[in-house]
Amino acid sequence: MADKQSTEEATKSVQTQAVLKTTEKQSKKSASGSLNSGSVDGLDKHENSEKPGAQPTAYSMRPAFGEMFPLPTIKNIMNNVMADKLKDKTYDKDIARKWTSEIADEVNQQIASSSKVKRYKHVVQVMLGQELGAGATYNSRCCWDCDCDTSVSEVFSNTSLFCVCTVFGTYQY
Repeated sequence: MADKQSTEEATKSVQTQAVLKTTEKQSKKSASGSLNSGSVDGLDKHENSEKPGAQPTAYSMRPAFGEMFPLPTIKNIMNNVMADKLKDKTYDKDIARKWTSEIADEVNQQIASSSKVKRYKHVVQVMLGQELGAGATYNSRCCWDCDCDTSVSEVFSNTSLFCVCTVFGTYQY
């Protein structure tokens, strides 16, 4: 008998706490909801709207218009890094390997630290060669979603060498 009575009291206590929480939420909403005084079907309009600055509840499968891979920013980064590293340099096959690694690492770091590249993964590829006057062909290929993903290439050349830098940007679903 005592166990049954204590179980009933515990149930009443939980129910009372739930009712108190519900009334507290309603009183907070009514105190802060003076902007939306109209109601539809007994619900306030502000109950269904999102708070400003809050993350959307739906998962986005595509980037918004303003969140696309920022090609002009990436091009600017690539051009600046290649010009800084290779300006007034002459081609040396032993040092070329070091230069390509330095260029790729610096471009990668600057892109990663950019606030404009949200939810994108990127791959940086650098090719450096000696300028001998002969033609060169550079092709790259990747499988991706053509609506969201993109690539950009820039070429730097002087009298002794040429450098091609390519960045692939893929949207992170």
